[in-house]
Amino acid sequence: MAVIVRCMVQWSPFQWHAGKGHFDEPDWAIQREPPDTNRAVRMARVTHPMNGLLDAPQWTTSRLGIRDRVYGACLAAIRDGRLPAGCRLPSARQLAVDWHIARNTIDDALSRLHDDGLIVRRVGAGTFVASDVNVVPRIAARHRKPASVGKRALRMASARAAEAARPFAAASIPRPAPFAAGLAALDAFPLATWQRLAARCARTRGTALLGYLPASGYPPLQQAIADHLGGARAIHCAPEQVMIVNSAMQAHDLIARVLAERDDVGWIEDPGYPNLRAVLAMAGIRVVPIPVDAEGVATDRAPVGGAKPTLICVTPSCQHPTGAVMSLARRLALLELARRSQAWIVEDDHQAEFVWSVRPPAPLAALDHDGRTLYVGTFSHTIFPSLRIAYFIVPTALIDVFHAVRRQLDDHTHGFMQAVLADFIAGGHFSAHIRKMRALYGARRDALIDACARHAPNATLGGHASGMHATLAWHAAQLDTAIAARAAREGIRVLPLSRYTTGAARLNGLLLGYTALSERRIASAIARLAPVLGGIDSSRRIRR
Repeated sequence: MAVIVRCMVQWSPFQWHAGKGHFDEPDWAIQREPPDTNRAVRMARVTHPMNGLLDAPQWTTSRLGIRDRVYGACLAAIRDGRLPAGCRLPSARQLAVDWHIARNTIDDALSRLHDDGLIVRRVGAGTFVASDVNVVPRIAARHRKPASVGKRALRMASARAAEAARPFAAASIPRPAPFAAGLAALDAFPLATWQRLAARCARTRGTALLGYLPASGYPPLQQAIADHLGGARAIHCAPEQVMIVNSAMQAHDLIARVLAERDDVGWIEDPGYPNLRAVLAMAGIRVVPIPVDAEGVATDRAPVGGAKPTLICVTPSCQHPTGAVMSLARRLALLELARRSQAWIVEDDHQAEFVWSVRPPAPLAALDHDGRTLYVGTFSHTIFPSLRIAYFIVPTALIDVFHAVRRQLDDHTHGFMQAVLADFIAGGHFSAHIRKMRALYGARRDALIDACARHAPNATLGGHASGMHATLAWHAAQLDTAIAARAAREGIRVLPLSRYTTGAARLNGLLLGYTALSERRIASAIARLAPVLGGIDSSRRIRR
C-alpha cells in the first residue's frame, strides 16, 4: 500500500506538503479571479468564435434593451459585410454562452432578423445570412480621399515611391458590388472543367512543374497563346516571342526597364490608368499625358517642341476609361510616328474580346511592319483575376535580353497555373468561355442601357461600344467626386472619371462596371443611384 501511495503522489499534479498536512494545487488548477457578475465586464472579455466578424453587443454605451442590442449587433455585421451573404451564423445556444445572455433573448433577436429577410433558417442545417442582402461596406461609409491616408509613411518613402503611392490608398479587395469595374462574372466560369484540368496536370506533370521554369514562360502556354492570337487577333508570332508575366502592369514595368533610360519620355493617354503613370514613374520615365478624343489618342495634340517619346502606351481597342475605339487612320498615323521617332509602342489590348457596337480595326501589332509594337494581354478579365497571368509579345531581336532581365527579377510566373491555362486554351475551353461571356455581358450591357433610360433619363450613358464598363455623365455642374461619395454612403461603388485625368483634360462623370452583376442587380442599383445624381448640394460646383 505504501508503494501505491508513493506512486500516486509521484504522478499527481498536486504536491503533498507533509508539514502542512495537505496538497498544494498547481497553477492551472487555481481559479485566480472569481467570476465577475457585472455584465459589461464579462462582455468585454468575450472572444467570439467568429474571430471578430460578429461583435458582442455594446452594453456600456447603449441604452437600448438587451433584445435590441443583440439585434443591432447582428444587423451591423450583416449590413457592413462582415457576415457576407450565405455565411452561417453561430447557433442561438452558442451565442447565449458566448455573450452571457438568455437563449430566449437570442432567439427573439434572430426571429426579428428572419422577419426582416436578413437571415434564413434551414432545418437541420442552421441559420444563414440571406443571399440578397444589401451590403454597405465599412470603407464606403467612411468615404475619404485616398491622399489623406498614410502621410507619415509617404514622408518616409523615396520621392519616386511617394509620388507613385500618393493617389492610392490601401483599399479593400474589389468585390462584385454595384458598380465595381473590370470584374468578370466569376459565377459563370467553368470551374468544374478547370478543376478537372488541374487534377490531370497534378497527376501527369506534377513533379515536372515543381522546379524552375524558363523566365519567358511555360513553353506549351507560349504555344497556346501564339496560336490563339493568330486566329483571334491576326497577330502572327513565334511561341518564343510570348513572355508570360503576372500582370499587364508588370509587362509595362519590364518593358520600361529594358527599352528606356532614366528620364526618357513616355507618352500615356489622358485620361488613362493611374497605376500606369505610377509604374512608369517608378521606372524613371518622364510621363507626358496625351489627350484622348472619340477616335482615341490624339498624337497631333502632343506638346510642341518637347522631347521625342521613347515609349507610347495606348489602349486602342477599348480606351480606358472612355471606351473609345482608336480609328484606323489614327492607328496608321501612330505607327508612322513611331517609325520616324524610333519610339516603341506598347499596345495594351484592353478587353478587346468584348466589342458590341463596332468591330475595331486590326491591332497595331498586326498592322506594324517595322517591329516597333509590343502587344500586351491579360487573362484577369477573361478568366479570373487571381490567376495572375498576363503576357506580351517581344521583338525577336530582344528575346534574349528580356529573358535575362526577367531572370534577375522574379524569374518566372507560377508554373502549375501556366500548365492548367495551357490545357484550357489548347482544349478549346477558352474560346468557348469567351463566346459564352460575350452573350452574357451583352445582355447585362443592354440591361444597363435600359435601366439608365428608365431611371436616369437626364444622364448620358456612353463608353459602352466595347469593354466591360460604361461611363455616366450629366448636364448639371456637379462634382463627380461628390456624387461618388454620396453613392458610397448608399452602398454603391462608383469611381469618378476625374481620378483618371491629370487635370489638364478634366473629365466629370462616373465609371460603371456591369459585367459581374446580374440584370436584376443592375436595374436595382441604377434605381438607387438615380436620386443621388440629383441630390448634390448646388454650392459644390465645378470651377470653370
